[in-house]
Amino acid sequence: MSEKFGEKLRNVRTAKRTTLEELAEAIGSSKAYVWQLENKKNAKPSAELLLKIANYFAVSPDFFLDDTKDEPSDSQLEDAFFRKFQKLSANDKRTIERIVAGFDDKDQNSAD
Repeated sequence: MSEKFGEKLRNVRTAKRTTLEELAEAIGSSKAYVWQLENKKNAKPSAELLLKIANYFAVSPDFFLDDTKDEPSDSQLEDAFFRKFQKLSANDKRTIERIVAGFDDKDQNSAD
């Protein structure tokens, strides 16, 4: 596990203005355990809990595991987006595809 896991978790949580209670409720844990994850050296959440935390904050679990990164990379953010996208209903996916197609049309029109 990352030596910086707790620090990263606290930084992401406070940047998103999420309380310990809110995060604990969202991931199905206790406030005390989230506090331990942030403050205990070498905290080791389960893979399932790590995934819940990463999904909640829309970052890749890799971000929390990589001690060389203090901010999520673009590819880590994209990975998190696509994981969420895969869980959407077919109707919601089509809506997003239409939105993205609209951006493509705007880019082509501005090039003319």
